[in-house]
Amino acid sequence: MDVRPRRRARRERERLGHEEPGSVLRGPPIAVTCDCGEKRDLRYGEAWECEGCGKRWDTRQIPAEDYEVIRRTQLRFRVLPVVFGLVVAAMAIFFTLTGNIFNVFVLLPLAMMIWFIFVRPVHQRRYREAIANLPRWELRPQ
Repeated sequence: MDVRPRRRARRERERLGHEEPGSVLRGPPIAVTCDCGEKRDLRYGEAWECEGCGKRWDTRQIPAEDYEVIRRTQLRFRVLPVVFGLVVAAMAIFFTLTGNIFNVFVLLPLAMMIWFIFVRPVHQRRYREAIANLPRWELRPQ
């Protein structure tokens, strides 16, 4: 007789956006386009053999130091939105606990206006500039 407690079946986590699991910490995918037109997004260190023409593409041709710079840049620019959201949430919790519920209804629209009108455009412009200065590579089939 089995006396272990039964576990509920785990529901698969819903993914929001277009990112693969773990892409934040492991770095962005590498887009590889074969000469025959096939496209594939690969993780750093993965190899891919094109189904169309049989050519083999290896992402280890990219120097690890260069890819690490890209990964760190991506992480650095993800910090500001998270911190901004945490500060707004902390303020909303503070106002709620002190009984100033009305201030929460002022805070949330005001925070969204500040984010979308002032902070986000500047943040996106700086991110595009940082990405433009990153190295690019031309992979060759093996």
